[in-house]
Amino acid sequence: MQNNKQLTDESIMPFGRYKGDRLKTIPASYLIWLYENNKCNKDLNDYIEDNLDVLKLEIKNESKK
Repeated sequence: MQNNKQLTDESIMPFGRYKGDRLKTIPASYLIWLYENNKCNKDLNDYIEDNLDVLKLEIKNESKK
């Protein structure tokens, strides 16, 4: 049985290209890609869902630059 914990901006990315980095430093586009392609575990999925509006806004603001 897996022990689910709530991830925060300060949590460490557990796998992938940004493994070892704090979630707050990972590009929003990468996190949303993981989410949309079902590439994340339950904890990361929950974190992304909780922050989806902020992540999408971050991408929108980046595209305006």
